[in-house]
Amino acid sequence: MSAHPPRWSSRQGVAGLTAVMLTVASARQAPTLHAQTTSGPCNVTSFGGSGVDACQKARDLFGFVVPQIGVAVSAGNPVLGEGGTLGGWPKRAFSFRVSAVDGQLPRNAVPISVLGPAVGSDFGAARTPIPLPSADAAIGIFPGIPLGLTNTLGVDVLIGASYLPSVKESNFEVTPDNGGFAFQYGVRVGALQESSFIPGLSVSYMRRKMPTVDLGYTPNDDTLNVTGTSVTSNTIRIVASKRFAIFGVAAGVGRDEIEGSASMRASVRETVLGTTRSALVELSDLRYTTTRNTAFVNASLGLGIARLVGEYGWSSAGTVRETVNSFGGRKADEGYRYGSLGIAFRF
Repeated sequence: MSAHPPRWSSRQGVAGLTAVMLTVASARQAPTLHAQTTSGPCNVTSFGGSGVDACQKARDLFGFVVPQIGVAVSAGNPVLGEGGTLGGWPKRAFSFRVSAVDGQLPRNAVPISVLGPAVGSDFGAARTPIPLPSADAAIGIFPGIPLGLTNTLGVDVLIGASYLPSVKESNFEVTPDNGGFAFQYGVRVGALQESSFIPGLSVSYMRRKMPTVDLGYTPNDDTLNVTGTSVTSNTIRIVASKRFAIFGVAAGVGRDEIEGSASMRASVRETVLGTTRSALVELSDLRYTTTRNTAFVNASLGLGIARLVGEYGWSSAGTVRETVNSFGGRKADEGYRYGSLGIAFRF
């Protein structure tokens, strides 16, 4: 992806917007990118054993779930239905949305052991939407430099807040800490400000953070908790938009850098010499990083001072990461669809 947006002349208008939307379609064929999971040492207390199986299952569960949460955090358009900058102070745009990833969560109860090597188990995968309500705002700072029928190099500040509810599937649960709220910030620079004849076109950067969560897995009488899971994403977006009376369209492409960190603590019941005993397994400094391409389209309908906006997007797969455990035929780092529905205001 080029670091600089394409130059559009005032005569390109809707044709330029069409070109961007064609780029959206082709982004689904983007090349795969790098993904990596690392961790600290695996420690076992209470009785002998390596704990390798419990630690490997924690790594695989973490690597399977975090990318999906990262896609929910990143979403698509920084401000629903908006493509160009606003035109300077004191113009503002707000959007309230619920985004959801068409996700997959583990559903099978598989045995966990602290003795012997890591054993490959099938956690299965059940289709489970991962929702993330959020509020986003753009505040005009600089109107830009006049350029024919439009302005260029306008600047908006982007801010927002998101909320992650609890999500549960069978033996697996995602539970937010500290109320489940988190905040994001960024900046948007306009290549073109939208006018009667010219579509809006901008490049934006946002740093988004997911509320800290615990991932709980409780098969049979064992427990495996990946605690203090923190996911952040650094997102770059190129977005074009145009309004036609009460209707509006926007389309964009971008790049997401997703980072996750956590620690694991598991309580495993094991039978040793005919006696059932509990062992504590700990895994520190569990980390995940990946980079993904994304593409999305918005459609909006004017309702007085507000606009109803829907979004559909696709986040590309990363490099296939090898796992000891499987997830019902799903890969640990594959592509995911996402969507948003919200209401937007500009004044």
